[in-house]
Amino acid sequence: MMSSIMRFSVGAIIGILIAAVFWQTTIYFNYPITLTRVIFGCLAIGIICGLVILKWGYQAVETLLDNLPK
Repeated sequence: MMSSIMRFSVGAIIGILIAAVFWQTTIYFNYPITLTRVIFGCLAIGIICGLVILKWGYQAVETLLDNLPK
């Protein structure tokens, strides 16, 4: 039980960091997003990443990040 909570928490933190970096780039390129959208987006991405890590492990998020367009 405790390892499941820890895995979900790590996934949620990774998701929130991804969303925060995205939000920072939108500000940098002068395409601002409202704060409420950012908060809900960060929560949604955090929950999704947490569930992915909980279900399939850390390798799944690493694979998803590797397949992002460059």
